[in-house]
Amino acid sequence: MSAEAMATIIVQGKTVDTFNDADWRRVRERAGVTDDFLAATDALHPFKPGGGKGGDLMAFSRCGRYIVKEVKGDHKTLMEKAREITEHLLRGNSLMAAIYAHFQEDDKFYLVMNNLLTDQGPWLGLYDLKGCADDKTLISQGKKVRVVNKRIWHLHMWGGSCCWTDDRHVYFKGKQAARHLKIILTDEQRLEVMARLKGDCEFLTSANLMDYSLLVAVRTVSESKLPEEEAAQWSLRAPANELRFPLVHRNNGQVYLVYIGIIDYLQIWNNAKKVAQCLKFLERNKATIPPLEYGRRFVDHFDAAIEGLGEPLELSLSEATRTETPE
Repeated sequence: MSAEAMATIIVQGKTVDTFNDADWRRVRERAGVTDDFLAATDALHPFKPGGGKGGDLMAFSRCGRYIVKEVKGDHKTLMEKAREITEHLLRGNSLMAAIYAHFQEDDKFYLVMNNLLTDQGPWLGLYDLKGCADDKTLISQGKKVRVVNKRIWHLHMWGGSCCWTDDRHVYFKGKQAARHLKIILTDEQRLEVMARLKGDCEFLTSANLMDYSLLVAVRTVSESKLPEEEAAQWSLRAPANELRFPLVHRNNGQVYLVYIGIIDYLQIWNNAKKVAQCLKFLERNKATIPPLEYGRRFVDHFDAAIEGLGEPLELSLSEATRTETPE
């Protein structure tokens, strides 16, 4: 690897080797992230399983702005696609979670990305959506939904729902809710989100990437408390051509804050995926399909699922004069 591609940063007081940092530094600079953003010895909360199929570890920064994730198979994708992903992110108008660094510590590889959900909730709903049978609810009414997959070796689950545990019933109900979720925005927000989503899917298809998700988080706030919501006020002060999260709207007398972003977009369509597609031939509406089909389905699904039924909110004159960004 060239000297330009290999550099170092400091993560929790330890100097670590990076990969393609000339590219990722450009993404950091655009976002106003300095090279020492993880340098403090207590920069991260402890690593915990991320909840994905691979069981990779994740840690949130104590400031809440970043996620550090262990990567295994995705390490190769990052090595191959760093320049392409960087160039796409730098064009702006993307819903994709930004990647800020890719580094190695001991014998493990990690990526650093921005945390799309700097808000602490509580969430009315938090969803991981692919536009297919793999959609799932992560949090419902402020409570985490435990993942209970119906694997082929879980023989007791194949005898009908009467054999399911309570957690499996809750998980299945959450999957059904996620599959039929309607995402309410204003008309203008919907147009902006769909334009970005379509552009991202075109890029991901061209990069031979699939199996990504739309992360959607929704919470409510009373209108009387809205002036105290710094992130929401910052969002409402956005210029007409800028999309800021959370997206804020009123619907049926309630104010909603909505976060949306594309995550987990590092899966390359390769021979292993083709084999997996064949092995899952009995599954309906599966996630393991080629990038072109995946991207088209993704766009079509959310074009129907995102509805512009929300009522726009306006700032008072006193609030509109403020320009600072949230912490």
